[in-house]
Amino acid sequence: MRFFKGFSARVDLKDELYVKNEKERLVAWSVNPFKESPRQLAGKGSAEDEEGERPPEWLELAGDLAWTATFSSLTSNTSVTEPSAVWNYAVFFCLTWHLWATQTTYDIRYYTNDWWHRVLFASQLGIYALLAGLSGSFNVSWQVDPNATDVFKGNVTELTAQAMDANQEYLITKSFRGINALLFISRMLLFAQYLRVMWYRKRTGRFSSWRYLLTPLALLFAGGIFLGCFIMIKEDPDSKTVAITQLILWGIAVLSQAIAGAFTPDDGEGVLKSQGAMEPRLASLTVIILGEGLNAICATLRSSMNSLGLSKTMVGQSLTMLLILYFIWLLYFDGFRIKYSPSKILEELWLCLHFPLHLSLILLLEGVKNVYIYANVLESFDRLDAGFTDVVKEFNATGVFPEHPRLEKLLRVLQISWQQEANDLVDALNRDAADPAGGRINVDSQLWRWWGTVIHNVILLYNDQPDPEGEFKFQTFMNLDNVTVAEDYNTPGAPLFNDFWYRYWEQMAYTGHWIVAVGGTLILCMAIINTVQRRPRNRFAWGYCSSRAIIGVTLTILGGVTSNWIQRSNWVIWILPTVAIGYGVAVFVDWFILFFSVRSIRKLEFGSRSNIAYSSVEKGDYDHETGVDLAHLSHLPYGHEKPHRSESAPAGMYAQGPVGSSASLYAAETEKLHQGSQYHLPYKP
Repeated sequence: MRFFKGFSARVDLKDELYVKNEKERLVAWSVNPFKESPRQLAGKGSAEDEEGERPPEWLELAGDLAWTATFSSLTSNTSVTEPSAVWNYAVFFCLTWHLWATQTTYDIRYYTNDWWHRVLFASQLGIYALLAGLSGSFNVSWQVDPNATDVFKGNVTELTAQAMDANQEYLITKSFRGINALLFISRMLLFAQYLRVMWYRKRTGRFSSWRYLLTPLALLFAGGIFLGCFIMIKEDPDSKTVAITQLILWGIAVLSQAIAGAFTPDDGEGVLKSQGAMEPRLASLTVIILGEGLNAICATLRSSMNSLGLSKTMVGQSLTMLLILYFIWLLYFDGFRIKYSPSKILEELWLCLHFPLHLSLILLLEGVKNVYIYANVLESFDRLDAGFTDVVKEFNATGVFPEHPRLEKLLRVLQISWQQEANDLVDALNRDAADPAGGRINVDSQLWRWWGTVIHNVILLYNDQPDPEGEFKFQTFMNLDNVTVAEDYNTPGAPLFNDFWYRYWEQMAYTGHWIVAVGGTLILCMAIINTVQRRPRNRFAWGYCSSRAIIGVTLTILGGVTSNWIQRSNWVIWILPTVAIGYGVAVFVDWFILFFSVRSIRKLEFGSRSNIAYSSVEKGDYDHETGVDLAHLSHLPYGHEKPHRSESAPAGMYAQGPVGSSASLYAAETEKLHQGSQYHLPYKP
C-alpha cells in the first residue's frame, strides 16, 4: 500500500533529480539565443536565463543519422560500376552535404532548446526522408549523355521500348523536380530561422555589422535558384540546355552559401548564451560514414563466409580491408587535435574541405568492397577451374568422367552436384554415340552450359543486384542450340560465353581502375585540412602535413599509372594491400615524427627548468640547505610579488596559509621532508 501513496502525494523538492528533469523537459516556445546587453541587464536589475541549454546529444545524433540515411539510400540502390554512377554519387552528395553543413553551422551558434527548433528539426527529418525516396532515379547524365540514361530493353518490341524510355524520362524528371522542391523548402526553413535570429539580434542590440545579413540573403538567393530549376524542368523537361543549366545553377547556389558563410562575422565571446563547436559534429559524421562503410564490408564478409570456403587470399584481403579502416581512423582522429581559427575565411575553408574528404572516404569504402568482391570471385573461379580442368583431362584420357570430392565440395555452396552433372554427361555421351555423324556435340555443349551456370551462380553469390543486361546475355547463351554452344566451346576466346561474362567482369573490375588514386586523394585531403586547421608553426608540425601530402600524391600518381592493370590477376590481389601499405606508412611516419617531437619538447622543458634554477641561485632565492626554490613559493600568503624571508613567523591558524589550500598542503609536506632542519618553510625564524 505504501507504493500507491504516491498517487496523491505532492512533488518532494528534496527529490532534486526529479525536479531538475521536469524543469528541463518543460521548454519554451522560443528562446533568445543572445545574452542581454549590459544596458538591458542594468534596467532589469538581474540576468534572466543568461545561460542557454545546448541541444541534447541524442538530438544532434538523430539529425546526423537521418542525413546519412539519405545518402546511404543512394549507395545501397546504386552500385559504383560505371562513370555515371560516380558522378551521381558526387553531385547528390554535394547537395545533401551542403544541407547538413549549413544547418549544423546554424545549430552550433543559435540553436536553443525550445519548441521552435524542435518543430523545425522534425521538418528536417521529413526532408531527408523524402530526399532518400527520390534518390533512386537520380541521374545527372539526364539529357547530357543519353547513353548513360538508356534503359536496357533486350528483345522487346519497339512500342514496349518506347514505353520503357518514356517511363525512365518520367522518373528522372520527377526526381529532379522533387529534389529541387525539397532544396527550396529546406533553404526557406533555414532562412526563417535566421530571420528569427536577426529579430533577436536587433532586439538585444547585437546588430553591429551589416554582414550578418549575408547568410540569410545567400539562403534566399539559393532558394530562388532551386525554385527556378524546378520551374525550368517542369516547363521544358526534354531540353539538354535545361539539364546543363540546372547543374551550373546548383553549383552557384552551393558556392554562394559557402562564400556568405566565410564573410559573416562571428558573434564574439560572451554574446551567445550557448555556443557549440563544429569539430565534434564533423567527427561524428565521419564516424557514421565509417560505420556505413564497415556495415557494407561486413555484409561482403558474410557473403565470403558463405562462399566456396576461405582461402589464404581471401583471409589476406579481409584483414587488409579492416587494416584500411583502422588506419583511416588513426590518421583522422589521432592526428592534429589543436585547431586555430585565425580568420572566418579559413574557418569556412576548413569546413568546406571536409566535403572532398568525406566524398573520397565514401568512394574509397565502396571501392574497397567492390575490389574485395572482384578478388574473391576471381579466386573462386581459379579454384573451380582447377577442378574443372582435372575432370576434363581425365575424360580426354580415359573417356570417363571421374569422381572429384574437392570439386563436389566446392559446388555444394552453389547448390550444384558434380556427381549429378557427371551422370548427365554420361547420358550426353550415349547420345553422341548414337549419332550417325559422330562428334562430341552433346558432351561439349553440356559441359559448356554447366560451366556457364557455375560462373553465373558464383557471380550472383557476391552480388545482390543482378545486372539486367548481364542476365539477358546469360539466358541468351543458355538457350542457344547444342551445335552453337559446342562450337563456342571449341573456339579460342569463346566469344558467346565471354559476351555475358565480360559484362559482369566489367562491372566488378570498374572500381579497381581508380581506387588507389581515391585512396591517395583521401590522405591528401587530410594533409590540406591539417595544414589549414593546425597552421604549422614548427618543423615537426610541418612534418606531419608534408608526410601525408607526399604519401597522398604518391598514391594518386601510382593509381593513375596502374589504372589499366585491372586485367592482370596478379595486380588485383595487390590493389587493397597497396592502399593499406600507403596508409600504414603514413601512420608509422606520424608516430616517428611524434617521438622526436616529444623528445624535443622534453629537452626544451629540461633546459627551461635548469635556467630557472640557475636564475634563482643568482638572485638568492634558492635555499641550499633545504633544496627549495623560494621563488616557487611566492604565491603563498604574505609572499606578494617577490619571495622574501620573514624574520618572525606570524601566529594563528593561517600561518601556513588557509586551511585546505594548496599552499598549506605544499608547506606541510615540505616541512615533513625537512624535519630537523633549522629552516621552516615558508618562513625562516
